[in-house]
Amino acid sequence: MKKIIFLAILIAALAAFFASSHPDGLDKVAESFGFAEKAIDHPAFMTGYSLPFLPAGHISTAAAGIIGVLFFLGLFQGIKIFFSAR
Repeated sequence: MKKIIFLAILIAALAAFFASSHPDGLDKVAESFGFAEKAIDHPAFMTGYSLPFLPAGHISTAAAGIIGVLFFLGLFQGIKIFFSAR
């Protein structure tokens, strides 16, 4: 299990260096159909797949990916513990 967690963190960290700077699918559709300018920005912790306290770039994106992986691993571990205690 530790190998899988390590592999997930490694992939999240390395994938940031191969990420495209082009808009993702939802942004592309919004631009194509002309309603992108109607979008409302809401404050979020990892807006744009980066961390606010790190300069924008690959390192910030990698750190956001690692935090995302750890968050969901913790969430699923908590769900597992909750349902196995019943």
